[in-house]
Amino acid sequence: MLYTPKYILVAELDKKVCECSECKKFRVLYNHSQMTESQDEDICDSTSDIIAVCSKCGRMYRFDMKYIKNGKDQKRTVSKVREISETNSQVREHIKRNYGSYEALFTIRSEDFITKIVEEKEVKDGKYTEYVYMEK
Repeated sequence: MLYTPKYILVAELDKKVCECSECKKFRVLYNHSQMTESQDEDICDSTSDIIAVCSKCGRMYRFDMKYIKNGKDQKRTVSKVREISETNSQVREHIKRNYGSYEALFTIRSEDFITKIVEEKEVKDGKYTEYVYMEK
C-alpha cells in the first residue's frame, strides 16, 4: 500500500518544521518516495523527499521524512528541513517539471492528486516501490 498523505500532522513528526506557533498540519504538494514493505504489509520502511505548505501561515518547506511502521507502531522522523523562498507558482512549476521527468510503470489519478509508480520489484520478504506523488 502506498503512503501518499494529503496532509502530514505536526503531532506525528519527531521535530518542529514550521516556526508558525499555530501550525497543526502540512498539505503535501509533492512526495518522492522509496518504500520497502513486507508481504503482509505489517512492516514498512520508506524514505521521502517532501514539499509541503503549512496550513496556517502558508510557508512552504522541503524536507526528508523517514517513515517506519512495525505492526501498530509508526514513527516519522524529519531531516534536512529548509524553507522555500520561491513563489507558489515557481514551486508548482518546479514540481511539474520534476514530476514529468520520471517514466511511469503506471499512474494513479484522483480528484486531488496524481501518483506515478516509477519502479516496483519483489525483494527478500516483500516488495520495493518507488513512486512520485503530486497534488493537482
